[in-house]
Amino acid sequence: MKRLLICILFLCWVPQVDAEEKSIPLTEPIIIESNEHVDGGGKTYTSCGHPAFIMRGTGAVLERVSVQQCENNDVPAIQVSGLGHQLLDVSIESAGTGISIEDSYGVRVTRMAVDGNGQADGMVILNSEATELQGVVVKDVRDGIYIENGSQHTIVRPVVSHSRYGIHLMFPTDVVISVPELHHNLTGAMIMGTNRVVLKNGNVHDQFGGTATGLMLYEAIDTTIEMTNVSGNHIGLFAEQSVGTILKRNTINGNDIGFQFKQATGMMILQNNLLGNREPVTMVESHDNVVQGNVWGGTTLDLDRDGYSEIPFQTEPYLFLLTDAYEALELLYGSPGLLLLENILRSPNDVSLTDLSPQTYTARWEWSGSIWNLGSIMLLIIIWIFGRKRHEII
Repeated sequence: MKRLLICILFLCWVPQVDAEEKSIPLTEPIIIESNEHVDGGGKTYTSCGHPAFIMRGTGAVLERVSVQQCENNDVPAIQVSGLGHQLLDVSIESAGTGISIEDSYGVRVTRMAVDGNGQADGMVILNSEATELQGVVVKDVRDGIYIENGSQHTIVRPVVSHSRYGIHLMFPTDVVISVPELHHNLTGAMIMGTNRVVLKNGNVHDQFGGTATGLMLYEAIDTTIEMTNVSGNHIGLFAEQSVGTILKRNTINGNDIGFQFKQATGMMILQNNLLGNREPVTMVESHDNVVQGNVWGGTTLDLDRDGYSEIPFQTEPYLFLLTDAYEALELLYGSPGLLLLENILRSPNDVSLTDLSPQTYTARWEWSGSIWNLGSIMLLIIIWIFGRKRHEII
């Protein structure tokens, strides 16, 4: 009887779960004009053949809504134009583009999630200025975040996965990307035709596919990549026909090729860690570059114990020329045959990329204490061994 009463009480206390709220179908877009504030309260809207929301004018706000697009949609789920709009806590299951921001200034998007079907882009920003994205999460789209033209854009803590390009920049200027997490894309970030792009404190890892490139720079001017981890890719960072690139204090580990440069000039490559790649760097037709204080691996000799080797590190363009003509030879990087060719067919110094003072990487154990410190530690160990309680089993 007691057990029966306990079961009845337990059933009474179980909270009643309401049936999942159904989405609200829209026959036409919800238009949000200047200074209007729409708080969806967590409701879900379904749109077919037209955007769910259109924001225009100045200073509109949209928050706490979910949008589901019908299959085969070729229009954005949310369409934005105008000045100073805000979108907060919005989630989109998209068939077409998740959100399109065009001809806008000062639009702010915070905590938006876009989950696509791989056919269209997640977020598109066209001909706009000073867009700010914070905490956006995008997956299973074509390009996660696509920006064309415009300037002064800021992207903070984006997470993009399972897409073609995680971030795709085409011709914008003055873009800052902070703390990005880009993984399992064909390319983590494509930076093309840009001017003054900064990517810092990021984690770009495990891209997939034949190219599987972490960061790709093409005709990019004055790009800075700093304090970013790039690992598990085929090519960690590729730069072609790019000028004024600064690569500083990055960790480029566990890639088939760490850095690959082609016609890249005026670079500054400083204090990067390139241990653990099959080939740390390959290059061709890249000149007038400052290379100093990087960890490359290979032979080091630190005579004055200042942390820098007296043996320079020098690239071998001959291997890149081979693989540029025959891509299948990339599979042989690190093989004894290519290493032999590297030493026999040395290229002239003026076409090689050379680090005159690479950092050393050999770990050293050093004792900075005194004999008194050592004696105190040994005494504590002896007291612990012989002073602890011992229990005999009778």
